[in-house]
Amino acid sequence: MNVLGPVLSLPFLLFATAPVAWSSPSIAMAQASNAALERYAGSYKYIGGEAEIQALDRAIDEVVDQMNFLIRGIARRRLRAPNLPSKTVRVVVAQGQIRIERPGQPEVSAPADGTPITWRHPIDGDVFQVSHGLDAKGVLYQRFEGKQSISLNRFVLSHEEERLTIHTTIRANRLPAPLRFEMSYERVPVDPKQ
Repeated sequence: MNVLGPVLSLPFLLFATAPVAWSSPSIAMAQASNAALERYAGSYKYIGGEAEIQALDRAIDEVVDQMNFLIRGIARRRLRAPNLPSKTVRVVVAQGQIRIERPGQPEVSAPADGTPITWRHPIDGDVFQVSHGLDAKGVLYQRFEGKQSISLNRFVLSHEEERLTIHTTIRANRLPAPLRFEMSYERVPVDPKQ
């Protein structure tokens, strides 16, 4: 069916206003998306305590215990160190970009619309396709895809927008099963002097 057929037969006035009507849903969606993203902007401090670190260790053990016993210790160390919680997490939403900042970790910035960018880890040199955006449920995500692994962080805000839970899933060629864990953070009030 030719979608333009009926439109071309309409009077000029309707045809002239049609593009405005057609673009308004996308403008409304963009505004809704921006508002949804802005909910996440801010700084958060880790509140999960030792319980969540122990849960991470158990999740790592479940995956590593399926591996050859000769490499379990190395695998455990490589999975644990980079996945320990940061003291703080900062989400910056500005100029169509989302930037995630964690002390001691390289900051990562990517377009807010989910367009992937090529990003090289400044320490180990690994290259990833990184994307940030909102998923179908309106949840902020951060996705890293490398040659041998995919890592997905989902940033779930509580209803009152004061608590942030980061759900992480890591799949890698060398892992016999996905590694899944979560870390909890609480929003830090904005200092009015800043």
